[in-house]
Amino acid sequence: MGQCTQLSMDSNQPPKTNSAFEYFLYAAILAETGLAALIYKVIFRSAELVRMRVYFALFYFAFLAWAIAQLNILHRHRKTAVSLASEEPEPAPPAAAAEETRSALGLTGPQLAILVVIFATAVVTFSWVLRLLN
Repeated sequence: MGQCTQLSMDSNQPPKTNSAFEYFLYAAILAETGLAALIYKVIFRSAELVRMRVYFALFYFAFLAWAIAQLNILHRHRKTAVSLASEEPEPAPPAAAAEETRSALGLTGPQLAILVVIFATAVVTFSWVLRLLN
C-alpha cells in the first residue's frame, strides 16, 4: 500500500526539465551582451576593425535569436509536460487563448514586452559601465 501511495504522489509532480541548459542560455545571453558591448567599444576605436562590425552584429543577433528560440522550446515543452501530467487539463479562458494566438516570435505580448525592457536595460547598463571605464 505504501508503494501505491508513493507512485500516485510521484505522478502528481511535474516532470523534470533541463534547467541546467536553461540557466546556461540565460547566462550566455548576459555574457554575450557584455562581450558585444566591449567588442563594440574596441571596434570603433580601431580603424582596422570597422569592417568587422557587421559580422559581429550578425553573429550577436543570430546567437541571441538561437538562444531565445531554445528558451521558447524549453518553456513550451515544460508547459506541455505539466498539462500532460495533470489528470484533467483545465480549459483555457477565451481571453488567454486569444492572447496566445497573437504571439510574435513565439512569445506572447507580455513576454515580448519583458524581453524588450530587459534588452534595453542591458544596453543602457553596459553603455554606462563602458563610459565609466573610459
